[in-house]
This record gives sequence, C-alpha cells and structure tokens, in this order.
Amino acid sequence: MTSPPNDHPVLEMRHISKRFDATQALENVSLTLYPGEVHALIGENGAGKSTLIKIMTGVHRPDAGAILLDGQATHINNSQEAQTFGIAAIYQEPMIFPDLNVAENIFISHRSRGMVVNWGRMYKDAEAILAQLDVRLDVRMPARGLTLAAQQAVEIGKAISLQVRVLIMDEPTASLSAHEVDQLFRLVNTLRNQGVAILFIGHRMEEVFRIADRITVLRDGKLISSRPKAEVKRDQVIREMVGRDAGDFFAKTRRRAAICLCRCAGSARKAPSPT
Repeated sequence: MTSPPNDHPVLEMRHISKRFDATQALENVSLTLYPGEVHALIGENGAGKSTLIKIMTGVHRPDAGAILLDGQATHINNSQEAQTFGIAAIYQEPMIFPDLNVAENIFISHRSRGMVVNWGRMYKDAEAILAQLDVRLDVRMPARGLTLAAQQAVEIGKAISLQVRVLIMDEPTASLSAHEVDQLFRLVNTLRNQGVAILFIGHRMEEVFRIADRITVLRDGKLISSRPKAEVKRDQVIREMVGRDAGDFFAKTRRRAAICLCRCAGSARKAPSPT
C-alpha cells in the first residue's frame, strides 16, 4: 500500500514539542495517522518515540503544538480521555489480569456495564469480538494460562471493545517467536482492513518493512523523515536513525573490536609466566 485508503487523517500530531528539565525530548515533531494504514515509527533509544506515544495517550501534555482528531483541535488530558477518543495502546508485555478470565479482561475498562455482571451477555460479546479477529479462545478460561501471543490478542480485543480507531503497538514483537509474530501480523492485517489506524513501533527492520505502509524516523527528538514504504530503502532508514551510513557504523564497530583484540593480545604477551 503506497497511499492511505482514506484522504482524511484520523489523528494528527502537529509540531509537537516536549521538554523534561534540561532534556528536549521532542522538538517540532509532526505525525499523521490515516484509517486503514499501518504507520511504523522507528528510532534509536532516546529518539522520542515513547514521549510521543505518552502524549497521544494522555500521559503527558505537550509544551507546544496541536493534536487534531478528525481535523478538530483537541486536548487529551489522561488515558481515560484517550480511550473515549478511540485511542488505545498495547505494549511488549500485555497488561493482563491473570486471575480474571478472557472475557473479563476484554471488558475490564467498561464502566458502562454497571455493577451487576450479565455473564451470558459478556461471554457472547467477547466471543463476537474475538471472532472479528478470527481468534479462537475459550473466553471463560483464566488469563494466566494464555500464551504471550494470546494475551496480545486479548489486548487487541479489549481495544476493539472500546471502539478503537487508533491502535498504538509499542514493540509488540520483542518477546514473540517467529510463529507468534505471524499470528500477530494476521491480526494487524485484519485491523487494517477494518479501517483502524495502527502506529507500529519496532526495532527489527525486516518486520517494519513487512507490515508497514508508511515509515517515520525520529532521531534525538526530531522528525527526520516520513515516507510511504515504497519510497524508502532499509539502508536509508538505518542511516537516518543513526545519522551516518550503515556501512560506516559497522566499520567503526569492527575497528573497535580489532583494537580490543590487539590490546588483549598485547596484554597476554606481557603477562608474566607462571612460576
């Protein structure tokens, strides 16, 4: 996919800046998310990805810039407000309650269901949500028995139950096997086809280029580039992330290793012989 299926963005972050004491975490960063598009956000540690996510989910307030939802300026004051706007996030370690069953975890954030639980309705609704994802789980089973991939499916089901429009996936594949990554990406494709805007934060280039429609690079709190995947190559992305050519990076790494080996060898030659 080289262009968004919908010309109107669901969420825009315009010229966002954020400072923590002496650290400028973000400076004039913009990001646009479209329905039905997987947008990869990448950068080294400290690039500003986590800060941008926390602003999108209401954990932090920006010092400058604007947030637009469906073209209208808005403020996201806390995570509860983010949920009401249809913005949800899942992380590397799913936030699952192990002593609750699958259905209870899916609807844990629903205050509108009241104090008295209609178990039959909840189980039926949970099964319907998982069916949308083509996920087969016993909604009555305790969550402690779920694999990590199944826990992520429950987290995505929770987001769907909240009528998610923007799903942020922060390093979701970091602890998954190759088979579990395949399962997760099938869910991502399902959400994309349903018109959900997905922000995918990852560090494995092969996964980013496999799943993303658009790639945005941050470095040192600044926006470096944002392009459709078809217009960018992996070496170019790495160069933008680290600020130099990938070949230079690996060459310097090899030179450091060679220096270390030489020093170690020299030390071994100077060492006194055992008596």
